[in-house]
Amino acid sequence: IKDFQYRFGRKPEGMWLAETACDDATLEALVDCGIKYTILSPYQAKSVREIGSGEWQDVSWGSIDPARAYRYFIKSDKSKYIDLFFYDGSISKSVAFDELLTDGNRFVSRLKDGISYERKYNQLVNIATDGESYGHHTKFGDMALSYVLKVKLEDEGFDITNYANYLEQEGVGYEVDIKEVSSWSCAHGVGRWMDDCGCSTGGGYGWNQKWRKPLREALDYLRDELIQVFEDNASKYFKDPWKARNDYINVILDRCKTTINKFISENQKYRLEKQDIVKALKLMEIQRHSMLMYTSCGWFFSEISGIETTQIMKYAARAMQLAKSFTSKNYENDFLKILDKAKSNIQGYGSGKDVYERFVKPSVVSIKQIAALWAISAMHNNFDENSCLYCYNIKKHYYKYFSKGATAFSAGRIEIESKITLEKFDFFFAALQFPEGDFHCAIKRYDESENIGDIIKTFTSTYMNLPITETIRMLDDIFGNEYYTLKDILVEDRSNILLDALKEKLAKFSNNYRDVYNEGKSFISQLINLGIQVPIEYKLAAQYTLSSDFNELFENCTNIIDEDVIQNAIEINEEAQTFKIEIDKTPSGNIFSKEIKKSIYNFVKNFEIHRLDKILKLFECVNKLGLKVDISEAQNMYFNKIYAKFTNLLDNVLKSNDRIEDIRDFLFSLLVLGEYLNINTEFYKSSILKLTSEKITID
Repeated sequence: IKDFQYRFGRKPEGMWLAETACDDATLEALVDCGIKYTILSPYQAKSVREIGSGEWQDVSWGSIDPARAYRYFIKSDKSKYIDLFFYDGSISKSVAFDELLTDGNRFVSRLKDGISYERKYNQLVNIATDGESYGHHTKFGDMALSYVLKVKLEDEGFDITNYANYLEQEGVGYEVDIKEVSSWSCAHGVGRWMDDCGCSTGGGYGWNQKWRKPLREALDYLRDELIQVFEDNASKYFKDPWKARNDYINVILDRCKTTINKFISENQKYRLEKQDIVKALKLMEIQRHSMLMYTSCGWFFSEISGIETTQIMKYAARAMQLAKSFTSKNYENDFLKILDKAKSNIQGYGSGKDVYERFVKPSVVSIKQIAALWAISAMHNNFDENSCLYCYNIKKHYYKYFSKGATAFSAGRIEIESKITLEKFDFFFAALQFPEGDFHCAIKRYDESENIGDIIKTFTSTYMNLPITETIRMLDDIFGNEYYTLKDILVEDRSNILLDALKEKLAKFSNNYRDVYNEGKSFISQLINLGIQVPIEYKLAAQYTLSSDFNELFENCTNIIDEDVIQNAIEINEEAQTFKIEIDKTPSGNIFSKEIKKSIYNFVKNFEIHRLDKILKLFECVNKLGLKVDISEAQNMYFNKIYAKFTNLLDNVLKSNDRIEDIRDFLFSLLVLGEYLNINTEFYKSSILKLTSEKITID
């Protein structure tokens, strides 16, 4: 509710329940929170009757009429009620599985199936579908939806409304009773979230979901233990710990120091010192991750090692990591004992415990790993005095860098502050890069009694004058035997660090490729004339060189449709064809994609003809150069701002006093743009010809 208020500036009237899972207590909770209605599956209804009538009608097989609203009275208190809508299950299923979203006209036709002329009241046609159906599952499904909502529904006599407006206009005349415990995605109530009920998505022959029960038990164990940790400690800092836990949503929605200070000020038991604020925020984070570990999709699929289920275990791991600040008890041992009973369906993965050790444990990041990541990254990035790394602010106090041959050495002092808990850490580090690209990074807490300037001077002298092994021995003497290498860095950062380290070597490779290409060009041309195949070594050099030259043309110019630039690009294309190679034009395609999107955005604001001419010129260049461009956003803008309003635009233009030939040319240019965007414009072409010819006749 707070999230909705934050985004829309008002309280919500309705709420969608995860998987529409509910029972009487759930609906009472919604009522107590001021929610007026929710949406359920037709198979969750048990029976209906007209309000005031004594006779119930069985609808437990999904036969409830979805075209009206129903009132549900809370069983423990009949003075409380909530209104329920039941979506049309048949049409909803068609959207998901019958490819309706490939054709907007079919989509509308299927929606019309939800109308019955036997009903003597204003009917509601409502469906419930996954958001990812519109584009992710069905490419361009979002365009079909837009076409239906913006154009076709009104033509077919529909009024677009929402549930709240429908309730206000039509009211509720029927009462409903629901099944005791139910959801849309589980035929067994809510077994999907706790047992091998038979419901699953994906999976192989003979797989089972017996892992759900021990996973649930492990999470419930951890939740209950962490509640005790929370209550024992939060009462030291907060007037009302559970109220504070709920108020913490304000921090989650706008995580900045101003919001955090306001949250602390309103909930603190007494004026908290900095170290107490850190502890108070850690307790809030324990609760946040304890709730996140029950995320619904963690239970939905067929295998405990799936990304959704390992993700909820990662939330559990983070909660346990935070709890170490408050207790010496090792919750992970008992958590894994329970999880060990959950057996994976994949041979070799073992149990839930093995899955945790394999996929979850490596993702638990210590603060020293963050320091090591910064130190290693800094060897190839010139970080400012203040920088950010994930959810940490990092202040550079002291930094020195030296290189020798194919190796490098750095050392310094950094201060790290968590943006989440405001906890601060002060580290002294030293990092050594080996010729083969790996690193040896040592980290320790900064000690004011040590003169790190003198220590670094000694390090530097040893590094510059003695073998690398002596530097490593020195690091062990100062920092101890613990150190970090690339394998201790997150995978995404590891790849970036390696690419940065390769830059110099890649520059050498680039020059070598260019030399091979230029020096061999005349020889290769003669081979081609003799009908001899181009050697693969030369093809690689030519492909790299010509791709670089082609893309640099557009990366380094202010006007990408300049005639000289386009001509140079055409010549590079022709040269590539001579050597029968495909050049990589992806960067140039991305540049043109952005320019097309920006140009269409500017054009639809005022429809200036010179802007349209530029867009058409951009597409002409795309075709000439054989570029692949992403036009999805441009299509949406064209459809919403031009195509969906073309009839009105046509009427307005024809009423103007401009020359009819100019009007016709402008309108046809708009449709040419539509064709470039893969939008069918045949209907409007014939309309323009007909209407403009009529105007010429009348004039």
